[in-house]
Formats: sequence, structure tokens, C-alpha cells
Amino acid sequence: MLHVTNGDLAAAQITGGVPTGDVLPWRDVLHEGPVPAGLGDAELRQTRAEFLAAPGWSETAEVLRSLEERDARLDAAAGNEEIVLWFEPDLYDQLQLIQVLDRLARRDTGHARLSAVESVEAIGDLEQARVRELFASRAPLAGGALELARDAWERFRDPDPTRLEVRTGSTSALPFLPTAILRHLEELPWSRDGLSRSERQALEVLRAGPRAARDLFLAAHHDREPWVFLGDSVFYSYLDRLASGSRPLVELSASSARGDAVAHLTADGEAVLAGAADWIDLGGSDRWLGGVHCAPGEDRWRWDGATRRVARRAGR
Repeated sequence: MLHVTNGDLAAAQITGGVPTGDVLPWRDVLHEGPVPAGLGDAELRQTRAEFLAAPGWSETAEVLRSLEERDARLDAAAGNEEIVLWFEPDLYDQLQLIQVLDRLARRDTGHARLSAVESVEAIGDLEQARVRELFASRAPLAGGALELARDAWERFRDPDPTRLEVRTGSTSALPFLPTAILRHLEELPWSRDGLSRSERQALEVLRAGPRAARDLFLAAHHDREPWVFLGDSVFYSYLDRLASGSRPLVELSASSARGDAVAHLTADGEAVLAGAADWIDLGGSDRWLGGVHCAPGEDRWRWDGATRRVARRAGR
């Protein structure tokens, strides 16, 4: 038996709470960085390893080896083991889930049984008795889930985000996927100000006054998201982005600990929040969202908050 889940905290709880099977943490922040179309498995692993190692936490070779071992373990289980999927409703988990299912769909699963644990609770925070309850209540993966996941994964990697919009409709095979996809699309620059939803939420909190980064993370993300999907390190990278360039929207005080740095809203940040300026036009940032490259010089796609649709920016 192989349990596949979102990361090390959840893996530790499953290991302690379930008496049988190996646990495989997926360990990739797929909502950040390039996941472009047209790459084979080995090329995509290399691309992800380079992105994940870029902050300097690990060497690219070390991350790549981890991704190779991860994929090989899933492939080995596809032959004759039960594979239990432990994923939550949030964006982080749902993107991992469709990548896992896409990989399984492209392999001969033989006599493997695919089952799912649907938890709306953070698995890493659960008591082990609750983990055992969830394991006992697992159910066979819904029919059509592999095909749906494979199609959604392909669309997520497409450079045209309008192709992903068609997957925001209701589906019973992967019931949490539509909401997660909508949340992903909200990270595109918005039509009114060039900010992503996460960036705007951070600036809106700062409008009331300076905040330490760790407090800002809780107020801008945990308090404003129905399904928390960011870790603090990713959120701090958002602050770094907002504080970069010749027209930053945020100023960060120097600090030895990233969470202790104090963030202040700049005059340009105030103007962007008021709709009097556009973040991308001020310099914006270079960012990948799945297969979509959002760069100041290639500002083609915007999210229209009024219509809740992707729009092509006029003149681009």
C-alpha cells in the first residue's frame, strides 16, 4: 500500500496513524514557478528542480534526485498496490492531485486499486485517531477522475489560461478542483490594478498600517482564504516581489529573520490600491503561473474580477 499526500507534515501524521503502507509526500509548490507545456517528464523535473532550488535552500541536483525518486516510487506502486490519495481542497493540494493522477493515467495501473481520502481538515494538524478514521472511510476513486485530471493538468500547463477556464464547471469526479482552478486564475494580474489576489490582500492589510511579515501573512492569507494554500516562505517571496523594482509598492525593513521584517505601504502602493496606477505598468514582476508566463513586457492576460473571466489585455 502506498499513501500519497501533500508534504512532510501530513506524511508524518499518516505514518503515525495508519498501520500499513509507505507514505510518499509529493513536495512541490505547483502554483508557483514554471510548469510549461511541451516538456517530457525528465525535462519537467529538471525545470521544477531548478525553480525549487533557486531560493538557495537546496542544491538543484538534490531536489532533482528527490523528484526522480518520488516519481519512481509512484510508478512502482501503479502495478499491484493500493494507492491511497490524501489531498485537501486547497489549490496547493489539488494541483498536486491532478499531477499524480495524470502520471497514473499514463501508466498501466494493472491491478492497483486507487482510493481517496477526502479531508477538509489540514491532514498535518490531525490527531492520529482522526487519521485512522479517515483511512477507514476511504472510498474508491470516482469514475472519470483520471481522465478529468489528465485534461486539467494539460490545460494548467497551457500558455493560454482561457483553456483552463473550461474546467471551472461542476464535476463530481474531483469535486474540489473547480474552486481550486478559479483560485489559481485569480493569481493572474487583475484588470483594474495589475495585482494578483494575494498581492492585493497583502496591500489591503498594510493600508491600515505597517505589519511584521509573519503577522501580515496570517492577516492577508489565513484570515482571508476559505482554503489556506500558501506557506510562509512563498508569501514572503510575494513581499519581496512587491518590494522590488524602481517603483515598489512595499518597503521592507532589514531583519535577520524574514518573519520579523516590517512591511510598509509606499505611495505607489496606495495609488495602485486606489486604481490610479497599474502594478504591471509600474514594473510589475516576472512570474510563472503553470504554463502562463506573466512578465511586464508580455502582459497579455488579465483576470476580470467583475465577470470572473480571463480577458486579453487591450492592445496586447
